Amino acid sequence: MADVINESVALELVKLIARSEGRRFAPGRSARSSADRQWILRTYAQCLQTIRRPASVDKWLAARPAGQGGRRR
Repeated sequence: MADVINESVALELVKLIARSEGRRFAPGRSARSSADRQWILRTYAQCLQTIRRPASVDKWLAARPAGQGGRRR
């Protein structure tokens, strides 16, 4: 039961992040506004880990946002 709740919260967090970054889950006018497969999966994994272990949030805040390119810390 706890896993279902964690997964639901992580998905809602992905949606909030997407909205705050101006990303869409459907192809948009520009490549930047589209949430591609890599961004969705990476962001969901980050959200799920953060929900399960809130202390890990600092790791993700120090890293570059998903989809910005370059090497991750």
